[in-house]
Amino acid sequence: MLRRLASSALPACLVTASLCATSARASVADAPSSDWSVAVGPAVYVSPRYPGAKSSFVFPWIDQEIEYKHRFFSKGMDFAGVYLANNDTWQVGGNFQFDPTWRHAHDDARLNGLGNVNATVRAKAFAQVTVSFLTLSTDAEQDILGNRQGLIANADAYASAPVGRWLFSLGTGVSWTNGQYMRTFFGVDDGQSARSGLPVFVTHAGVRDLHVNAIVSCKLDDRWTANGSVTVARLRGDAAGSPITQRRQQTTAMASLTYRFR
Repeated sequence: MLRRLASSALPACLVTASLCATSARASVADAPSSDWSVAVGPAVYVSPRYPGAKSSFVFPWIDQEIEYKHRFFSKGMDFAGVYLANNDTWQVGGNFQFDPTWRHAHDDARLNGLGNVNATVRAKAFAQVTVSFLTLSTDAEQDILGNRQGLIANADAYASAPVGRWLFSLGTGVSWTNGQYMRTFFGVDDGQSARSGLPVFVTHAGVRDLHVNAIVSCKLDDRWTANGSVTVARLRGDAAGSPITQRRQQTTAMASLTYRFR
């Protein structure tokens, strides 16, 4: 199961949260100040069953947007983080992220003999800058549980337009992964080839995909906000050429409804 083809899981899901958080800060500018900002609600994610899969998997989640003193945060799958800078222009910091990307033999008969890959937790560093209607973001995410999921780096650009209670964003970006990630999800070594019947395929670090992101949020009232995002990615290089890959176009989507407590 792949949360990020645009890690995490997601970058559309991450930027959805940050854009909505910026909007929320603006909407409560005249409200009494509080150290806490808390919004929580149900969410649903749709993603490929594994990187390169042609089938999708739907799973529920809790979408939370929690900040304390504009310094510490928990947002979606970025479950624990800290900002070095957090204002209407810059968001810079680091966090731990749950990455639900996995690949198990029961996902597809073709995977028999390749070995299972479990979901992981990543340590992430990120930076995002917004000037007028344009947002530029980048991040690097490293597997820290030893689940062979390696390093992912993302770079994205978004243009945003508020229309009444709505905020629309459209962007594009690129994802790069290191050699370990490529070997785990797209490589086939001699042993795997003998067990699975797939041809040997040697991979290298490089660009995994180019993608387009569409993000929308609607402030239903002072408390409720509806959010959604869709990322359509096109696998490139070794990821596209791997015998494991069944579909080069990969789509990830998210929808949530959050209630702001304070």
